[in-house]
Amino acid sequence: MTPEHIADHLQTIEQEHDVKILLAVESGSRAWGFESKNSDWDVRFIYVHKPQWYFSVDKRRDVIELMDGDMDLSGWELRKALVLLRGCNPSLFEWLNSPIVYSAESVFMARIKDVAGSFYNPVASMYHYYSIFKKHNERYLQKEGASMKRFLYYLRGILACKWIEAERTVPPVAFAELVAATVDDDEIRGKIEELIRLKKSGEEHGLHVVDSDLMEYARHWADYYTQKVEDIRPERKQSSTEVLDALLYDMVQTFG
Repeated sequence: MTPEHIADHLQTIEQEHDVKILLAVESGSRAWGFESKNSDWDVRFIYVHKPQWYFSVDKRRDVIELMDGDMDLSGWELRKALVLLRGCNPSLFEWLNSPIVYSAESVFMARIKDVAGSFYNPVASMYHYYSIFKKHNERYLQKEGASMKRFLYYLRGILACKWIEAERTVPPVAFAELVAATVDDDEIRGKIEELIRLKKSGEEHGLHVVDSDLMEYARHWADYYTQKVEDIRPERKQSSTEVLDALLYDMVQTFG
């Protein structure tokens, strides 16, 4: 797969659906930096329709999805994306900060990044990453021979919680950056780096016995954040949506 192939698919989506893609990025393991040899390409995008699309009494589909072999493309219509931004959707914040960008309209990016911070809720974000490591522990890591992929997903959720507790900002998407900022123990950091090396050199669901010290480290912090989220509740921000209304209007006028 090459960026050219992805660009071709994005152009086809624009033509077939009569939309303008404002941002297209890689999401998932490739954006995080621990993809396997046969990992899928998870392309995520935000798009806008022509102005007349927004003048309808009927609710219209606000998602575009396309599967083609090992390429998974999924996009949100701009109004849907802004509603999710208002609710501090962590996936959207990851899209906005992905290190792998296939296309981006500079006017849109400047505007949305200018307002995104006012809608970020660190407590709600911590709940999200807590749910990730909790799910992977309950569904996969209790089984014998869990895959490296599942353990790394588990660990990423834990380290994201560590970042949020310390910084109260959006965690880095790149896993190596997250590890460097949150893991102080050089030995543990080395074990994580080795696990990533094995993951990237193998198959997507390759099995590997996780080092006992690394597993103990992860379990310790998982227990800590499990207790922490029980003692806090997500803050309810009452941010004005006027800036989002203006952003929607301007982007439809500019690109629709």
